[in-house]
Amino acid sequence: MRSLSEYIIKFEGLKQGTHFYEFDVDNAFFEEFDCFEFKKSSFKIDLEFEKQSTIMLLTFNFTGTITVPCDRCLDDADVDVDGEEKLIVKFGNEEYDETDEILMLPIHEHEINVAKYIYEFINVNLPQKRVHFEGLCNQNVIDKLERIEQKEDINEDPRWSTLKGINLNKNK
Repeated sequence: MRSLSEYIIKFEGLKQGTHFYEFDVDNAFFEEFDCFEFKKSSFKIDLEFEKQSTIMLLTFNFTGTITVPCDRCLDDADVDVDGEEKLIVKFGNEEYDETDEILMLPIHEHEINVAKYIYEFINVNLPQKRVHFEGLCNQNVIDKLERIEQKEDINEDPRWSTLKGINLNKNK
């Protein structure tokens, strides 16, 4: 993760108040985390960094696009991803079970690398189903899949066909 140094925020010298940072993320960023899932990616991250006397509040806003194989037709599909995530940073030396929203840093820390959190927040907001918008799938592939599905219906196992007549309505 040698090239992720641009994501380090040195907060020791910052005045209390709100500070803003912008980051651009592409495939090189994801490759640092051994993530080669996207053919192409481009994200803009706006980070609102609020420093208070005992805690820091980080609000990550991100928008971007990934290019991945469509789950339906396997052609490249551009998928829009956006979201907002918050992280609370507290200081202390005591043991603390971190949660998704709260990070405990040792009192002597003077900087935080937000790259890991950007990576996690983008991945959490990726859609489960990655498909083209309606009507943009490769119609040749869709037609072939429908023909295969129809053939499977025709070649149905005769032992199962007798079960089709069973009425599952138990209220009668």
